[in-house]
Amino acid sequence: MTKKTFLLIIPVLAACLLSTLHGFSQILLPPDQPEQDACNAINLCGGTFFTPYSYQGQGLVNDLTETPCESGEDNSMWMKITIATAGKLAFSIIPKDTLDDYDFAVVDVTHTDCNRLSSANVVRCNFNNDSSGSNALGIVGLSDTSKMTSVPGGFYGEPFAESIDVQPGETYLIMINNFGHDDNPGPSSGFTIDFTASTATFVNNVPPALESIVKQCSDDSLTIQLSKPVLCSSIAADGSNFSIPGVTVVSAAGVNCSGASGYTSRVVVHFSAPVPLGNYTVSAQYGTNGSTLLDLCNTPIGLPASLPFVVPPKVANNYLPPDTTKCNYSTIPVSSKREFDQYLWSTGQTTSSIAVINPGIYTLQVIDSNGCVGTDSTTIKDSTCPQYVYLPSAFSPNNDGRNDLFRPVFAGAASTFRFSVYDRWGRQLFETSSPSGGWDGTTGGRQQPAGVYVWVCVYKLFGEQERMQRGTVMLIR
Repeated sequence: MTKKTFLLIIPVLAACLLSTLHGFSQILLPPDQPEQDACNAINLCGGTFFTPYSYQGQGLVNDLTETPCESGEDNSMWMKITIATAGKLAFSIIPKDTLDDYDFAVVDVTHTDCNRLSSANVVRCNFNNDSSGSNALGIVGLSDTSKMTSVPGGFYGEPFAESIDVQPGETYLIMINNFGHDDNPGPSSGFTIDFTASTATFVNNVPPALESIVKQCSDDSLTIQLSKPVLCSSIAADGSNFSIPGVTVVSAAGVNCSGASGYTSRVVVHFSAPVPLGNYTVSAQYGTNGSTLLDLCNTPIGLPASLPFVVPPKVANNYLPPDTTKCNYSTIPVSSKREFDQYLWSTGQTTSSIAVINPGIYTLQVIDSNGCVGTDSTTIKDSTCPQYVYLPSAFSPNNDGRNDLFRPVFAGAASTFRFSVYDRWGRQLFETSSPSGGWDGTTGGRQQPAGVYVWVCVYKLFGEQERMQRGTVMLIR
């Protein structure tokens, strides 16, 4: 039996959606959070861990499409543990709202790439339905009390799967699906995962680090990407966990943090006022909260830790050519005069140059390498220009570079074109549908004698009816 799926799409730029349902608050994160993909699983090291978040979708990668419990991941997030000492792996997933229905799968990735997961890697799963609170307090997990290795959806009152005998060096991923209430799917209110029933111990992985500066075009804040999630409670709200020489930091907050609750891998640091363009360095430090940044195992960030960053100039909006007038039948290129990372024209095109045939105002929005956005416009006007087709009365195909080809000369643009040449007996010697094509005085590779030849040209110029012209031409040798 497959659980009901909910999907509430909210703008990526929004940190989260906070709502209240059944007396509990839900923090629904935007789709495609990093920890929704197996290779970005959150590292845990035992004890207890609480997440206040509700997830939607499967992340950027649907890592596990099926399990021994039949269906795969849905509204999922991933956690990771590495075994330090042998023993039993057991845990309880304890919902904040006891009617919330959580499913889980435990995946052995000790000898498996996180990008290549399959049902065969799943060693335990429980997709038991929590209908009307059939699970005591909504709790599910791994326990010695169960001898079932998999509990498919549609089962009731089977909240636990059997605990696992684990050995040092083994690595496991825990995928957790959230569905809200079994009889009313929707966002969940968060849960605690409690490993205290485990007799095995887990590796406490490397401390968090300042990884990079997220590209943004700002002179009054910066966003820091961390190497792993940190506790929101370890971020001093006054920004004192960070220092920047020459800049006054006034606040800091984790992306997706709801006050001190939750975890984040990005921190936004705000300045007291816009700062001049230039090069700066941000450093991590102990804050007024008596702490520095702590990961989910309470491991502090390694100090010293710093990153350089640049406060960039804004994009000067003068990168399109000036207003232009063209012939009404012509197509002209309109191009950015400078290079950027991204382009978006008012026509919807995303190239640096577009071909323009219709008059109007053309706008180009760009994003540069610093993430700065610019907008510029140019106006293209039409002018009525003369149109005609002229065919010379003679040509001399003697390879002297002058009048070697007999072809029409255009002023204007031909949308329909056929040009053919005949001898005096009506035998066709040459034909083309290309306006640039011409006759070189040969047929089948043989030169034709000097004399008079008949031509027929059919064409349609811009805004005019199709026309046919006939005439003669003198071939001179």
